Amino acid sequence: MTINQPIRPSIFTVPFGLDFCDATVTAITDWVGGDIFALGDAILLLPNNRAITAMTEAFIRKASPGLLLPKMAAIGDLNLDETLGPIIDPLDADYFEVICPAIDPLERLIILAELISLHKLSKGMAISATESVRMARLLAATIDELNAEKVTFCNFPTLHTNHDLALHWQNAYGDLLFIWPKYLQLLNERKLQDASSRRNQLLERFAYKISSGSVPARLFAVGISTSAPAITTVLRAVALQTGNAVILPSIDLMMSDSDWNNLLPDESNDESSTPSIRHEGHPQFHLKLLLDRMGFQRSEISQLSENTLSSHLSITDIFCVPEQTAAWIQLPKTRKKMPNLRHMVAEDSAEEALAIAILVRKSLEIKGCRIAIVTPDRELALRVSTQLKRWGINANDSAGFALLKTANGTLFKAVIAAIAEGFAPNRLLAILQHPLIHNGDGRLDWLKKIRQLDLILRGPILGRGLSAIGMHIDMAIADERRKNKDKLAELKNWWDIVVAQLTPLERAKDDGLADLLPLISHILSDMTKGQIWIGANGRQLSSVIENICNTQIAKLANQNSDSLISLLDTLFEGQIVRPAYGSHPRVAIYGLLEARLQKADVIICAGLNEGSWPQLTQPDPWLAPYLRRQLNLSGMDRNIGLAAHDLATFMGAGDIIMSRAKRGRDGPSVTSRFLLRLQAYLGEALCEETDALKLARVIDDGDRKPLAERPAPTPSKEQRAIKLSVTDFDKLKSDPYAIYARKILLLEPLDNIDIEPTAAWRGSVIHDLLEQWSKQDNCEPTKLVPRAEAYLRNPAFHPMLGTLWQPRIIKALQWVADETEHLLIDSGRKPVLTEAKANMQLAGVSISGRVDRIDRIGNTEFAIIDYKSGGVPTKKQIFNGFALQLGLLGLMLRDGHFKDSAGHVVTGDAKSFEYWTMQKRSGTSQFGSVVKATVNAPKDGTVLTNDFIEFVRSHAVAAIERWILSNEAFTAKLHPEYPSYQDYDHLMRLAEWDGRQPVEGEQAK
Repeated sequence: MTINQPIRPSIFTVPFGLDFCDATVTAITDWVGGDIFALGDAILLLPNNRAITAMTEAFIRKASPGLLLPKMAAIGDLNLDETLGPIIDPLDADYFEVICPAIDPLERLIILAELISLHKLSKGMAISATESVRMARLLAATIDELNAEKVTFCNFPTLHTNHDLALHWQNAYGDLLFIWPKYLQLLNERKLQDASSRRNQLLERFAYKISSGSVPARLFAVGISTSAPAITTVLRAVALQTGNAVILPSIDLMMSDSDWNNLLPDESNDESSTPSIRHEGHPQFHLKLLLDRMGFQRSEISQLSENTLSSHLSITDIFCVPEQTAAWIQLPKTRKKMPNLRHMVAEDSAEEALAIAILVRKSLEIKGCRIAIVTPDRELALRVSTQLKRWGINANDSAGFALLKTANGTLFKAVIAAIAEGFAPNRLLAILQHPLIHNGDGRLDWLKKIRQLDLILRGPILGRGLSAIGMHIDMAIADERRKNKDKLAELKNWWDIVVAQLTPLERAKDDGLADLLPLISHILSDMTKGQIWIGANGRQLSSVIENICNTQIAKLANQNSDSLISLLDTLFEGQIVRPAYGSHPRVAIYGLLEARLQKADVIICAGLNEGSWPQLTQPDPWLAPYLRRQLNLSGMDRNIGLAAHDLATFMGAGDIIMSRAKRGRDGPSVTSRFLLRLQAYLGEALCEETDALKLARVIDDGDRKPLAERPAPTPSKEQRAIKLSVTDFDKLKSDPYAIYARKILLLEPLDNIDIEPTAAWRGSVIHDLLEQWSKQDNCEPTKLVPRAEAYLRNPAFHPMLGTLWQPRIIKALQWVADETEHLLIDSGRKPVLTEAKANMQLAGVSISGRVDRIDRIGNTEFAIIDYKSGGVPTKKQIFNGFALQLGLLGLMLRDGHFKDSAGHVVTGDAKSFEYWTMQKRSGTSQFGSVVKATVNAPKDGTVLTNDFIEFVRSHAVAAIERWILSNEAFTAKLHPEYPSYQDYDHLMRLAEWDGRQPVEGEQAK
């Protein structure tokens, strides 16, 4: 094909079903006549950088034996100087005046955020720095759109005079009228301009040079569908010059003229009262708008080659305007066929991702086959990418990865989170155990120290900050029950070094980002030995931090520590890292924008659900829809039309699969309107992809393992030689496996790190208070509550304790004080032992015990008291021997195993066994009650024995003889009817066998 002086403009299109890039390369090489030097002098104008990559690959496929690539420039890029600089020199004073440079995007964002914040503050509405930056980002997008459409501020002040806007739109419009001129004034003062405005100037100069014949190179505008005025001016100039050409993507030349013209009616001659309908959601609308702004007709477009796709008419029918769908029923079945297309419906997005990965793996068996997964759903794209790695396939994901989700970014964000939350233990550990911290020699010893610290930080933590963590280490060292004191001392020395490194960050928590970021960078450089800045991720992180520090971010108000994380996320939004190499050469994952102009042998259009494809369009928060129509800006349906055009283009592929899932993360999904049209049009002729789904449902199914049986280990005689406490007997009888796990396997349950206070922890606090009261105040009733109030005022305690629990704790302790005073006065009882320990031998086994309190009644009789912050054993538990603690303590007292603080033996008969529960009394607002342990018959409640100690001793001896001195199995949940702790339920795999086991005493069925 030879291009001469055009009788009509040189505008071409690549029809559906042809590889756009290959068809374009073939045409261009034919036009230059195979002259590789002439091709090297040509210039290709492309929409984006991804298109440059696609065209480069297409030229390489065409090269035989070799060729010089033409120059390529993305005129949709805001940074045109780098690509068109040699052609449109901004310093070319022979033609134009000097163009002002563009403002840095981040600096622009901060300026707009500051203006928004100050304007809102002047109206009495203070907003956070995060919110001001978020609003600034949306405003910047609106300004760029206005600049692209060449809308200036002078168009604005009278827009709303003939329309009654809602109040919130009036407020947004008023804010824009105030902020935009202030922003433009600041730009003028700095001799800067928006990048979008600068691009307009560069493109206008370029169009002028093309029209005047000042561009010696041949120009080919390829794949551009943007209808921005500056770009359409360039395209028109290219199309009207001899030797140049404009190649547009997939204009439907078979669409009827009436339907084509109705997409964008000419409203200048419309005298009817009913306004014309703009079909912005149609896939050809943006191309119709582009041609209209270029001043050309569709009839002036030529096809690069003949359309060989048999289903072209079907694609036209499927995406017709809504009024034409009624004609589908009249179409012959021979026309409604698309043999190259299949659709797949998965149960959920996880199954969809796995099925797609299987399709990719299957297609790779075909030699040279290229596969593209196209989806706007980023979560689905990541799922597919992850599933492909099971076969070692590293897909080329064009969207890249968020900078803050890389290893470098996660460490940086972890430090910000730790500062914002006052170095909470979990945030601190996230920093210390990060793979970039202390990586290299000594890493193993470093991790050992972190594991030691992890164990210390289990459970609720008193206070926040590095000092509170240091206090817990000191408490661990002082704890007499802890072993390996030398290792704890080493941990303390290590911790002092860590604190020295992190203390400057803790002190700087109220500083703004401008001061905080350099400090973080310095400390992380030291702690990682500079590794955080290595590689593409590190370089980009360093660059973004430097750009933030160079802006006026300090002027943003409300940069307190509470908003640091959200502010950081907002500032880093859109910061993407794309791997430079290492991806699979034949598998790519694209978003809709990146997929344009791309072709593959197999295309999988994934995530065809409403809200994903097409994506939900968010309304412009700054301009009401009416104002946008007045300014000829795109409506909310424009993106729907673009998504429809993308899908229509893909439907011409050699093999296309459309997939969706019935359920996503947020619940049931709705089928995409495009897929519904396809199903309605093709009906039974629409083929289904079922093989991939079948494989996805069985690929991870191994041999079915039988459910675990109820564990009943039988340890050896030597292993059974254990020590018991008085509180172990109830668990030994009800759940022997728990005793086996704790006493024989030595598996201690661990709390989570820095958990909120639990009921057990609250009980420990109460016991600590009562112990201090008994030892330091000699159980003086008037001193308990003041001591508790002073103790609970400690600022290190969790806020929940002070807000929710302190009133209840004070009332419960007041009851303890009142009850103690009542017994002292009326019954002559006197506390003689508190928190006392004792040991004894029972049936040859060492038994230890700790009593909360023992009161003397008269001279030789005693009452044993157990403080309970929760419930007490039921009468049924006591009768059946599942509450032995108080009786065993009474046995120790009777046999003289307790000693007072002076070392004197305290011995006597325990006549009263009392649970002092501090729970709220049912039906009242009062706290506290005394429940006495007696052996009552379960039916009539009569007391069966007054010798409670002997009753308990016999049950304890029987338990020892059954499980410690014999070969009895330690059966899990032997008596599930009696409640016990659930520390070992997962270890015993309770969920697998619970409900299938026979009750003790019954025959297994």
